Amino acid sequence: MLPEQLSSKVGKSVGEKLRAARTAQNYTQSQLAAPDFSVSYISAIERGQIHPSLRALEILAARLGLSSTQLLPNRSQPEDRQHVSISPFEHDDEIDLQLLEIHLLINQGEAEQAIAQLGRIAVKRLKRPQQLQYRYLLGTAYLHSARLHESEVILLEAVELAKDANEYYYYSRVLNVLGMTYAAMHNYSQAILAHQRCLNLLAEINLCDPLFEAQLYSHLGQHHMQLEHFKQALEMFQQATSLCLQFKEAQVLRTIYLDLSQRYLNEGQHTLAKIYLQKSIFLSDQAIITRLRSDFHYYLGRIMLISSRERAHTYLDATLKQQCIQNDPLARASVLIHYAEWNLIYGALEDAIEYAGQASDLTSSLGDTLIGASVLLTWGHIRYAQQQYDQGDRHFVDGLAMLERLGNAEEMAEQSARYAQLLEKHGKEHEAFTYFRRAFQSRQKLGR
Repeated sequence: MLPEQLSSKVGKSVGEKLRAARTAQNYTQSQLAAPDFSVSYISAIERGQIHPSLRALEILAARLGLSSTQLLPNRSQPEDRQHVSISPFEHDDEIDLQLLEIHLLINQGEAEQAIAQLGRIAVKRLKRPQQLQYRYLLGTAYLHSARLHESEVILLEAVELAKDANEYYYYSRVLNVLGMTYAAMHNYSQAILAHQRCLNLLAEINLCDPLFEAQLYSHLGQHHMQLEHFKQALEMFQQATSLCLQFKEAQVLRTIYLDLSQRYLNEGQHTLAKIYLQKSIFLSDQAIITRLRSDFHYYLGRIMLISSRERAHTYLDATLKQQCIQNDPLARASVLIHYAEWNLIYGALEDAIEYAGQASDLTSSLGDTLIGASVLLTWGHIRYAQQQYDQGDRHFVDGLAMLERLGNAEEMAEQSARYAQLLEKHGKEHEAFTYFRRAFQSRQKLGR
């Protein structure tokens, strides 16, 4: 069965489940779609014409009060197969569905369950592309379970398999996860090599995937920060934000991914054609790009404050005047909250309050974002500077809760430790211990 035929078969089953769940809750297609998708997109899924991306499946399932795996097709029970002859194609379908379900489990934070399900797959029966995907998923699940040495070993196997098979899509993705694994090991030099190798690969095969490239530059920026290579970190974050300017509107990225889908279809690479078609459909959600761009601005401002507080003021002042920043609420909020932090460091409390207030106005209606969490945490420091400790505590608790919802273990660990030190300084040893423990737990998730 060809990949596009498999997609149609799977899509129909998903569509039937989606329609049943929607009608059971008396939702119209319009109610289910808004605000992330179009009605025609929901209709196409339900008719089995397209298969939703993993993230789209997660969003729709959450909206219906289900887990994403509940929308996947049912697999036949073993006892139902005892007297049924299964063709090689049917076996491939079954494996593809299992790997899809495992991918969803990893995205939902169920790494241990994903590892258990991968352990039940007969690896020797897998075809080469499935073996590559298997190792990629297993390495990713090991990373999320903080089993870092096992992650490194399986991902290095995947690298060799991808090179031999010229599977460049998974080759780049495996290198990305390998870089993240090395970063979790504190081996930032190796992490830089892996992520730089990934960027070189994208250039070598002329694969224009600006969203993925921007994420790679962000990773590199964070690795250089850890090594205190502030100049290189600044360059990496500037590259990431520069790429973001190229896809300010979701439509630009959708067009890029649609073109890539057509390119791979023309080359007969149906799996990659399907992947990029799904990405194109998924990018109907402008909020994804907005949040990503805000994260890059957050790290860019942060590296300026760390590396040179004097230069930071000049940089923030110049950035705030840029038209693209003026027109982007999250990017503007990022600059403003770093301005507030800068003023707080230098004891200009009134100016810090003014800038933090402006940032709050911009982020208050935008949901959970890294910038929004930063705003809340900065207000916590401001209130403590004003000796308004109860208000400060509320801001810290809310900001840390937002980081937890975002799943940002790195920031959660750092900010929990900072808050714990502040509590300890003010004689709240019991509360401080609670947040030191939360910092430790977050670092455990990172394998540290």
